[in-house]
Amino acid sequence: MKLADVRAQDAAVRALRSSIARSSVAHAYLFTGPRNCGKTTTALAFASALNCADPTPEGDACGRCMSCLRIQAGNDADVQAISPEKDQTTIDQMREMIRSLSFAPLSGKYRVYIVEQADTLNPSSENCILKVLEEPPPYAVLILLSSNPNSLLPTIRSRCRVVRFSRASTSQTEEVLRSLSLSDDERRVMAACSQGLVGKAIGAASGTEFMEERQAVLQALRAWANGPAVMGLQTAETIRKLADPKKNDPDERTRIRRLTEMLDHVLSWYSDLLSMKVGGVQHINVDYNDDLADQVGRYSTRRLRRAIRSIMDTRRYLEGNITPQLALENLFFELRPDST
Repeated sequence: MKLADVRAQDAAVRALRSSIARSSVAHAYLFTGPRNCGKTTTALAFASALNCADPTPEGDACGRCMSCLRIQAGNDADVQAISPEKDQTTIDQMREMIRSLSFAPLSGKYRVYIVEQADTLNPSSENCILKVLEEPPPYAVLILLSSNPNSLLPTIRSRCRVVRFSRASTSQTEEVLRSLSLSDDERRVMAACSQGLVGKAIGAASGTEFMEERQAVLQALRAWANGPAVMGLQTAETIRKLADPKKNDPDERTRIRRLTEMLDHVLSWYSDLLSMKVGGVQHINVDYNDDLADQVGRYSTRRLRRAIRSIMDTRRYLEGNITPQLALENLFFELRPDST
């Protein structure tokens, strides 16, 4: 696992390599960017570079030494990743991290802790982590990963070196997918549907669930747009059921995340309609161009822009206390075309 293997995040990789080459490694980093854009992969590659026994002149890991191999296998005692317990990263997890940081590294130069979803730190765990950010041991490197850095305390953000991650272009994502057994059409669709999230594209290509869910959502949208308005209730229920976790997971955070993933498909549909309406050529759902062309004449540009705002508003509502079914039903009444 090397920084050279990180795709479509050139600016972030350059910044991390530079900090190693100039011996200016910070004690705390904040990796910001959307989910599935490569933050975790980059954090592990950076940890490998920091503790590599035979680093390259460019400040990267060799990928062959015992430290690199242990980190790649996930069993290096000096590099630990912390995942939320259900929907929170707890104060007990932070206390255990601080306790471990009181001991020097076992074999590497640094002890590296990766907080995988720093957005889930609760107030108690945030205050706890501040202690180690204020007075870190010389061998400690903390990497906080966040898709919503504004949710963190300003005092935490100010003590971290920020590394920003961005969405990849469709062509960059397609290039990453060339190493997988996909047809040209499958690769083009997955690259477009991932909307610049390379991890999402790879995950979609590794199984059938993503494409099956996408097809179910888009077919429900197509049927609803051609049916009576009351079908909006049925379509809302279809999407809510698709978003239910496959396993019996009561975690509300997982349910909301799944719902927003379903709404991403809805958003892609209306974004394509708007693009088509104004003469754009870049479409996400390229395999549904005929269906989109059939529907675009039923919407005004103003209606499509309002529909997109409604979808984005609903995503925000779902993160509050509104009932998901109610939010979805209201949304689909807003998404009706101008003419039927």
